[in-house]
Amino acid sequence: MTLTFRLCLLFLLAAPAFAADEAARQKATDFAARAAMANMFEVEAAKIELAKGKAEDAKQFAGDMLKDHERAGATLADAAKEDGISLPASLDDEHNKKLEALNQSDQANLDQAYLSTQVAAHQEAVALFHDYSRNGPDGALKRASQKILPDLRMHLTKIQGLTSK
Repeated sequence: MTLTFRLCLLFLLAAPAFAADEAARQKATDFAARAAMANMFEVEAAKIELAKGKAEDAKQFAGDMLKDHERAGATLADAAKEDGISLPASLDDEHNKKLEALNQSDQANLDQAYLSTQVAAHQEAVALFHDYSRNGPDGALKRASQKILPDLRMHLTKIQGLTSK
């Protein structure tokens, strides 16, 4: 066989593996970005509630969110680094607008606005982490999603209980 023919054959045999690796990397990158964005949003929303909120149960929940999501953020950052994935350093426009709306809520509605944002945010986060923990490529990010998911589920249960009062 000629060298050219061998190289072409090698490329044809290796192309599906390269494509699969690229698809797995893209899935990991997408998950990491969405997870980091959700986590940063949780932290910043909790800070607003702690600074301006009045309802003790909402403030207690915000304090728990601040602590838990700062820990989750560190876990996510370590996993992303291990998998060679960069995380966004700041919130996107969508999350910034949500924070701005929360920050501009009048005093009478702030606690309820915070709790409402937390229900939606945690529903989305649970779905995201659940999907990735089952269908994501093996690696540190998948292990991190499996580690963080039970806390997110607990947060969702807790926030649903607070909003059903």
